Amino acid sequence: MFRLTTFKFNHTHLTKRLAAIFLLISIPAATLAQTQEASASDMQNCHYVDRIEGSSGYGKKFDWQSLAKHSVLAQAEELGASHIVWEQFIPVGAFNGTATAKAYNCNS
Repeated sequence: MFRLTTFKFNHTHLTKRLAAIFLLISIPAATLAQTQEASASDMQNCHYVDRIEGSSGYGKKFDWQSLAKHSVLAQAEELGASHIVWEQFIPVGAFNGTATAKAYNCNS
C-alpha cells in the first residue's frame, strides 16, 4: 500500500545554505583577480595590452574620479590585464570626467 511520508522542513539549514550561496554570489570578480596599479618603470618586462578610457558617467557626481577609475579597472579586467599605469584624469565640467590608463599583462 502507498504511504505518504511527512516532510520535515528545517529552517536553520535552509537559512545557512542560502546565506552561503548569497555570499558566494556577492563576491565580485575583482576581488578574485584584481588588476593592480603600477608605475611605467615597473612595466619593462610586461606585455602592453591596450589604452583604456573610462568615464564617470553623466550626472552630479562629487567623486567622479573614483567612478572613472572603477570603469577603467573593469575594462582592464575584461582585457585580462594584470596591471595598469594611469595616464590622466580629465574633468568634464565640475561633476564628471574621464580617466585614461595603459593596460599591461605581466603574467606571461
